[in-house]
Amino acid sequence: MGKIIEIKELTFSYDKEKILNSLNILIAEGTFLSIIGPNGSGKTTLLKNIARNLSPTIGKVLMDNQSLDSIPVKELAQKMAAVHQNPDISHQFRVHDIVMMGRHPYINRFKRETSKDIEIVRQAMINTHVFDLRDRFVNELSGGEKQRVMIAKALAQEPDVLLLDEPTSSLDIHHQMEILELLKLLNKNKGISVITVLHDLNMAARFSKEIMLLYKGDVLTLGRTEKVMTAENLEKAYAVEMVVDRNVYTGSIQVCPVSTFKRKGQNSKMRKRVHVICGGGSGKLLIQKLHQENYLLSIGVVNQGDSDWELAKKLSIEIIEEKPFEGISETVLMSALNKAAEADAVVLTSIPFGRGNVENLTLAEQQAVNNKPILFLDQYPKGVSVDFVGGKGLERLNALLEKGMIRVTNIEELLEKLEVC
Repeated sequence: MGKIIEIKELTFSYDKEKILNSLNILIAEGTFLSIIGPNGSGKTTLLKNIARNLSPTIGKVLMDNQSLDSIPVKELAQKMAAVHQNPDISHQFRVHDIVMMGRHPYINRFKRETSKDIEIVRQAMINTHVFDLRDRFVNELSGGEKQRVMIAKALAQEPDVLLLDEPTSSLDIHHQMEILELLKLLNKNKGISVITVLHDLNMAARFSKEIMLLYKGDVLTLGRTEKVMTAENLEKAYAVEMVVDRNVYTGSIQVCPVSTFKRKGQNSKMRKRVHVICGGGSGKLLIQKLHQENYLLSIGVVNQGDSDWELAKKLSIEIIEEKPFEGISETVLMSALNKAAEADAVVLTSIPFGRGNVENLTLAEQQAVNNKPILFLDQYPKGVSVDFVGGKGLERLNALLEKGMIRVTNIEELLEKLEVC
């Protein structure tokens, strides 16, 4: 069975610098918890307090209602194992000997290891893919190989709680996946509680049952992965604009940092208002770029569920939307006309014209009458039909070009034109 970890009023300081601020945390048995947060938030310090490598300045850490300080070292080592960053192995030990050290809490003084100990060590090395290195000296290994050896040693302790500080930091992507998949398997099949510090937000989201987000020595939030890994929480901690969605292949939450711009409170530097006429994915790259450049954006009319609509939703961009698979109603078109009228410029992307969206051209036509800058991002593929309304869409498009709509062929050129519009 796993063990419940309880942290009560934990404060920790290095000299006069406070790192952790009166933390109260309950970590349930059998969880897979990843601790995330920006540099300096106290992740490693917290893990070392849980591992009893550091003692709280104030407060305490308990395991099943028993203070860690009151648990004998040998007994604690049978319950909890820790793998820290950059282990300092100064002596010439072979890999097998290092992993066998994980059995010391179970071997009486002046006794030799048993066949059971040998088998547990063998299996730990196999699981971490260091069995072939068993006769090598540890100091001859790469950083990633050493990391896997130390994880094997921790597994040999057969702990109820496994603590790991950046267990994948020195590993290539193949071994990162192997280690995290192994930890997830141990958590699922053996009920081992895994508590790990991770910098890779996507790996944390994919493998963790729970996430703890630390920020400036405080727990910003703690709970199920879906609850913690929101754009709002991550932006507050990391000061980076985030897009959070789901990976189409794994189904897990996926985090994409977008920009370090601080959009709120920048009115004095706010860029122009731009309304984008798009749809069917024709505006995705443009929307991302304009958003990064801090333009005030609106898009539409687009149907709900459209890929451009989905991106705008994630970026909290204003959308004039229509119901899925429906043409543009008069009411929605009027809303879009009003929004385009508020903009400093209107951008038309290379949308295919159908009965459902051809009236979007009305937005550009009306603003052309008002002498507002209209830019056309022409990225239509050659030889591909894009007009499904009997040529009326392209006819209206060409009429706009004759009236002075500015044609560009790439986003960089479009940005230059917007600067001088």
